[in-house]
Amino acid sequence: MKKIMFIGSLLLSLFLVSCKTGNNGTTPTPEQTVNILITNPWKVEKITDLNGNVINKELLPTSAKAFFGTNIQFFEDKTVKALDPVARTVLNGGSWNLLNNEKTLDIDIKDFKGTYPINKLERSRMSLRYSSVFQGLSFDVYLELVPAL
Repeated sequence: MKKIMFIGSLLLSLFLVSCKTGNNGTTPTPEQTVNILITNPWKVEKITDLNGNVINKELLPTSAKAFFGTNIQFFEDKTVKALDPVARTVLNGGSWNLLNNEKTLDIDIKDFKGTYPINKLERSRMSLRYSSVFQGLSFDVYLELVPAL
């Protein structure tokens, strides 16, 4: 009897572990997406390939290296500012917008200008897809951003 109980609980555990964890079928509303964006400034923590492998910053093209060393603050009025992370001064500003049913982030600001498909958007992490050209080769990577607190 104990063996049957053990096997039963083991199977139940395996079933529960194999269930996908996600957003339980709920998609963030546009208001929730905006709230996540404007809560705090963001900074690029790392750049990864599409499989999640971190790319050495020194191997990146100059255009991609420019993402590091600047904090990005989104505001509710659809403005965005690039901030110096040390002096906390505004380096430049522009605008932002959500496109494609809140699945793409359009940013119009120097050194960060582009349309970025959103891979992940949570309070603690944002992942944006970025297409770059380096020595004539086009490649896609993920910009992994975290709150700059």
